[in-house]
This record gives sequence, structure tokens and C-alpha cells, in this order.
Amino acid sequence: MQHDLVTARNAGRTASPLLPDPSHLSLPDSAVHVWVLNDYLIEPACSTLAHALSPDERQRARAYRHERNRNAFIARRSLLRWLIGGYLTCRPESLRFCATPFGKPVLQWPHAAKLAFSVSHTDGMTLLAFAWDCRVGVDVERWIDGLDIAGIGRGIFSPIEEEALEPARPDSAATVLSIWTRKEALLKALGMGLSGEPNAYTTEDDLQIGEGRWRASHHGTAISGWTCLDLVLGPEVRAALAVSLKAASVTFHRCSLSTWAIS
Repeated sequence: MQHDLVTARNAGRTASPLLPDPSHLSLPDSAVHVWVLNDYLIEPACSTLAHALSPDERQRARAYRHERNRNAFIARRSLLRWLIGGYLTCRPESLRFCATPFGKPVLQWPHAAKLAFSVSHTDGMTLLAFAWDCRVGVDVERWIDGLDIAGIGRGIFSPIEEEALEPARPDSAATVLSIWTRKEALLKALGMGLSGEPNAYTTEDDLQIGEGRWRASHHGTAISGWTCLDLVLGPEVRAALAVSLKAASVTFHRCSLSTWAIS
């Protein structure tokens, strides 16, 4: 299945995406859509979608000192608005957001919307996850040279996670970042973030379900009825998704200049 995002490619001109028909954004029940926005699309997304931003979002954008960071914020927030507008069949600029005490954005209008969403970004990539009537969290991290692998997760990981990690420290950045993204995705879905009680939650491989699947528990009590999985996005990137839907169907929608392809 593929959503057309046709590119205007005139000779000597920079390609820019045109928006597909919002009616093509169909999100079934018990499904999760994960959209991937790579940094090379930030400029086209800014020029095409920035009109959807609210006045307070424009003010936030102006507060960024560096143009690269400012444009990345505009691209992420305007794409979020456009996608939500498509799923809810309303104008992206009409949406209103507020933030939870832990800083997670939630829809303020429409009031009765049951669309759950989560956004995460790292150097070069943004992920946006959507599902109906549930809790959803997504996290993505890129390995950066000089990262303090020995110190990551101290006080955040549970004793069980630390015990599993100890043989891998300090040499296995992939293992550390995998557990970090799982923990972040879970806590985002629960609505608390790292400012809650992160070390009370444990994430572990669930190989009985399949490779890349994991399970979560709180103070040793299993969190049941969830779909938790690692997302494969590249050798230097680790990402994870947690959603309070049993056996959810997860599809990727990759933004590109020529198409929005689902893999």
C-alpha cells in the first residue's frame, strides 16, 4: 500500500512535496502507523506545511537560536498537525494542543478525539506514531561518538535491566541504547516520562513472541495486553514502540520527496 506524495521536479528547481488527499490517511482499529521523517526533508516540509502552525508554535520556533534547530521544530510540529488533521478529517491549523505535567503534548481540541500519538527525534530522524483509543509511546536514539555509555541509564534502568547490562558496559552502545529506547517508549506511553519512577519499570526480551519483541513490568508485575517492539531503522539508530493494544498491527510510512511509502 502506498500514499502518493508527488514531487514537483522542474529542471533547475528544488523538489518539494505536494500533500496527498487527507482521505487516504486511513488508520484501522488495533493498528499503529509510524511515520519516519528524515532530515533531508526538513526544508521541503517547512515550506509546504509551516502554514499550519499556531501563533504560540511560531513563537516557540523563533526562540531557537540556530536555523537548523528552528527548521527541525517547524517540520516536526507542522507534519504532526497535518497527519492528525488527516486522521481526524479536520484542518491542521484548527488543532489545539496542551501539555501534561510531564510535558507530553495532548490534543485540547477536538475535545472528544481518541487519537493517541507520540513523537520522538534524534539527529537526522523524527518518528511520529499514531493509534486509536489507547496509549502509545515511541522513542528513537542515534549513536553519537563520545557518548557516556558507562553512565547512561544510571538511576533510570531497573535493577534487573542493570544486571542484564553490566556485562555489556561500557563497550556495547547498541545494547544500552536499545534498553534506553524501550524504557523511554514505555514511559511516554504511560504519560509520565523520565520524571516519574522510571527504575520501577523493567523491559525484557520476549523471545516467545519473536525477535525484537519485548515485555514490560512494574515492580515485578507484568503489564499485559500491550504490544512492545524494537523498530529497525538503521545500523546506528535504535528505536522502540510501546502501545496498549494487544497484537497491534504496526506499519511504517516513510516520507520521501517522491512517495510516502509503507514498508
